[in-house]
Amino acid sequence: AAAPPTLQAIFRSHARVFGTVGVGVLLIAAVRATRQAVLPLWAQEIGLDPATTALIYGLSGAIDMLIFYPAGKVMDLYGRRWVAVPCMLIMGVSLLLLPLTRDALSLLAVALLIGFGNGIGSGIVMTLGADFSPSPGRPQFLGIWRLLTDVGTMAGPGTVSAVTAAASLAGGIWTTGALGLVGAVVLWLWVPPREPRGRQR
Repeated sequence: AAAPPTLQAIFRSHARVFGTVGVGVLLIAAVRATRQAVLPLWAQEIGLDPATTALIYGLSGAIDMLIFYPAGKVMDLYGRRWVAVPCMLIMGVSLLLLPLTRDALSLLAVALLIGFGNGIGSGIVMTLGADFSPSPGRPQFLGIWRLLTDVGTMAGPGTVSAVTAAASLAGGIWTTGALGLVGAVVLWLWVPPREPRGRQR
């Protein structure tokens, strides 16, 4: 039996995928991780009490969960791009709007929009990983894929912290929103409308 391909071999043979779609999923992970942190931080910034903050955060999560099934249907019927790009576009715009909120109602509206955007992209990261993964070599490919998302999960809040320390919390949130828009462009350019054809399963 042939020896399974190494991580190094998979990384070299799929470098273009990791450097394009992989960057997109890294940005998805960064924006998703950041949005969990900045909602309560901004609520505190505008003086909301903990109970109101918890309610807003919970309603945002509820919208997120309600979109799971419709998002999956859209992904299957129309392709990955039509889920990945709106996910990042909506979250990016929402984060750009977040520092403009000044009360509970305006924060709730933006929080619901963030939850909707995140819900649209439910499962997109691992779905794209499965689409592009080769056989043989799928475990090695998905290991690198997961590493990219973990890097994004760490880098997103880290970026907000760095910009907040250097400028302000609003600046950190706007930076993340800009990353969301960049991610939308990357995913539009490199995610095919349908599952990649001709790949071995």
